[in-house]
Amino acid sequence: MNISLVAPSLSSVDMLLTLVGELFEYEVLPQKREQTTQAVHQMLNNPELGQVWFIEVEHEGNTIIAGHIILSYSFSLEHGGRIALIDQFYLKSEWRQQGIGTELMPQIERHCAEAGVHALTLEVNIGNKGARSFYEKHDFIPRRQFCMMTKTIKPSKLPLNMAS
Repeated sequence: MNISLVAPSLSSVDMLLTLVGELFEYEVLPQKREQTTQAVHQMLNNPELGQVWFIEVEHEGNTIIAGHIILSYSFSLEHGGRIALIDQFYLKSEWRQQGIGTELMPQIERHCAEAGVHALTLEVNIGNKGARSFYEKHDFIPRRQFCMMTKTIKPSKLPLNMAS
């Protein structure tokens, strides 16, 4: 089985949105289709914001899109510069527990190193023991003294280069 990360094109946005919708459903997250669509277009049109990949698997002579990964870039004084957040790492249920994530993590880390990233972070559902165990096996350390908190802000307008 050959596994690779492939950047989606603008013509494959619908496939990406379908995968994002599946992840939202799996995680029982509220889906705001218009907001998500706009954010996906922003990310694809502005590579400085992060990276989007389809997870392609060559299996029995066929190339199959088994999921997706979305990395977002940020900056942290604590970590000494640019950091990346794994915003989404989704595998369709039939592709889980087959070593795909284990094969992909070094590829993601290599990409981060090449992009000048000092730390890779992620958010995982506290009840998702399988995902937590997977990430801990790949040297992600829970920061138990921290609590991720979020407040939704409605932007007054998007910068012109991000409005696409």
